[in-house]
Amino acid sequence: MFKSNLAARIFTCVVGIPVLFALIFLLPQYNYIGLSILIFVLSLFGTIEMSKLLFKKTVVASYIVWILPVIEYFKSGITDYVFLSLICFLLFIQVGFGEKDDFKSSLSDGAKYVLLTVYPSYFLSFVVRLLKLENISPCAIVLFLALVFANDIFAYVFGMLFGKYTSHPFKASPKKSLAGFLGGFLSTIALSFLYCTLLSDKVSNPTVADMLVLGMGMSVFANMGDLVESVFKRSAGVKDSGAVIPGRGGILDCIDSIIFSAPFFYIMYSGFAL
Repeated sequence: MFKSNLAARIFTCVVGIPVLFALIFLLPQYNYIGLSILIFVLSLFGTIEMSKLLFKKTVVASYIVWILPVIEYFKSGITDYVFLSLICFLLFIQVGFGEKDDFKSSLSDGAKYVLLTVYPSYFLSFVVRLLKLENISPCAIVLFLALVFANDIFAYVFGMLFGKYTSHPFKASPKKSLAGFLGGFLSTIALSFLYCTLLSDKVSNPTVADMLVLGMGMSVFANMGDLVESVFKRSAGVKDSGAVIPGRGGILDCIDSIIFSAPFFYIMYSGFAL
C-alpha cells in the first residue's frame, strides 16, 4: 500500500512540478496569467467538490462563488466587497427558500453557504493577490509552493518511516503522526532559511526572526488546511473529496494545504522583508 501510494504521489509530482515551473517561468506576462488560469480552474472544481461535501449535490451557488479569484485578477480591491455581498445574499435567500420546511434547516444551510463562499475560492483569491504584487519574482512564487509541498512531502515520508514509534494525536486523520508533523515542520523551516539566505529578492535582508516565522507559519497553516479538510470529509462520510488526482484524490485533497497557507504567505510577503 505504501509503495503504490508513494508511486502515485511521485508520478503526480513528476508531471505536476514541470507544469507549474512552466507556468511560472515561461508565462509571467499579465500577472502570471497561466498560473492564474490554473487557480481559476482549481477554484471552480474545488468549489463543486465542496458543494458535494456540504449538500450532497452541486448547488447553483457553486457556479457563482468560485469566481472570486477571477474578480481579484481583473479588478483588485473589490474582491472583499464582493465576498461580503455574496455572504449577505446567500444568507438572505433563506428568507424565501427557508419557507419550504418552516425554516428548520435555514441555520445549517446558511452556515453551509457561508463556508462554501470562504472555502476554497476566497482563500484562493490570495494566491492571485500574491501574483499581482508589484515586482513579485518567480522565485518568490516557487518559494510559496515549495514550502507547502516540502511540508506535505516530508511529513508523509517521516510519518511512514518513523510514525509507528510516535503518537498519532489527531483522530480526524489517524494516519498522521507526531514524527510526520515534526519532519514536515523542521524541513519547512530549513527551506525557509535556505531561500531567505540565498535567493531573497528583497532589498532589505530578512532577519532570522522573519525566516523562522515564515517557515513555522507555513508549516502550521499547511497542516491546519490538511486536517480541516479531513474533518470536512469525515463529516460528509467520504474518504476523498474526489478522484481526479493520482495518489491524492480530489482537487481539495491536493490543494488543502495551499488553501489555508495562501493568506498567511501573502501577508508575510507583502508586509515583511522576505
